Amino acid sequence: MKPKLPMGILGLIISAALVSSCQPSPTVNTNSLRSETTPAAGPAASPGGTAQKSGQKGPHCDDPPPANPANCKLNIDQPFVPGCNLPFTGQSHDIDLHCPNEGCAKNDNDKAQNKMKNNLCASGTAVQVNNASIDKLQADVDQLVAQHKFSYGSQAPKPADRAELHGLSTVDGSGNAVTLGEGDLVTLEAFVLDAKHDDTYVLGKEKAFAGEGVNCNNSLFEWNDIHIALGQTASEEECSSVTAEIIPHFRPAVWDRFDSNACTSPHVTNALPVKGLRVRITGQLFFDGSHTPGPCSGATGPNSFPRRAVWEIHPVYAIEVFDTSKNKFVTLEEWAQGK
Repeated sequence: MKPKLPMGILGLIISAALVSSCQPSPTVNTNSLRSETTPAAGPAASPGGTAQKSGQKGPHCDDPPPANPANCKLNIDQPFVPGCNLPFTGQSHDIDLHCPNEGCAKNDNDKAQNKMKNNLCASGTAVQVNNASIDKLQADVDQLVAQHKFSYGSQAPKPADRAELHGLSTVDGSGNAVTLGEGDLVTLEAFVLDAKHDDTYVLGKEKAFAGEGVNCNNSLFEWNDIHIALGQTASEEECSSVTAEIIPHFRPAVWDRFDSNACTSPHVTNALPVKGLRVRITGQLFFDGSHTPGPCSGATGPNSFPRRAVWEIHPVYAIEVFDTSKNKFVTLEEWAQGK
């Protein structure tokens, strides 16, 4: 049996969730956005989501929840501390009471990276970005690697080395030169190629997944990130995508329904029809140094997955959907009403 959380800590966590409901959404620089009625660049694609599923079913897709989903060997049982008012109206979950900001991590590299993955405190005006912005940031880091100033892929970067990820030269969504880096607030307009509760017990080929270290290696859906692959058209391959991650900490109930995957969505209560949906995602710019890009062409490095870069929007702070009936972007909460 898990030890009871002291009432003082429990009160702080619940207070954080309640106070956040009064906080405004992250500020978006509307001067750098395309007109809300202008389609995203690329071939014409419907901005409305469909009930069609993404991905393929594997051997564990119909597995029931495991009797013992917790796989962290470090005997960690500590609360998650947001450190600021939440950027969205959230609610407390079991993971918030028992999995700290650094997750189930043994070394300093993973602890530092996990804390960045869980950073809900990025502030300022969100910069509109696009694929060119992400590609330039990836090229900047790869140049640092060539100069022997940085390394990533086989393991998470050293905590001190993450300073190299700040103040990098790139362009915004309008092509203007800007400097961006890890921890900055950005917005990306794109189409949903795939959305799934990743690292859960239904995924995996030979062996079912056992959760992710940042989430204390628990394989249940409510303990894991929702991985979103985003494309500039609704028909792109995932290898050309940009990644966004909705973390489980204080996740709003309607966000938990954001799943289009053939394997994971049947396990989600009232999953939303988000495949092909035109969205605008705001959140923290994060560099996933434990992996390498898996682009559609060219060589791949260690721990690669299908994506154009390992720069992500992680965590997601706000989700907007292009409502075709209103011809404008609305919050996910508004769009999901009645669905």
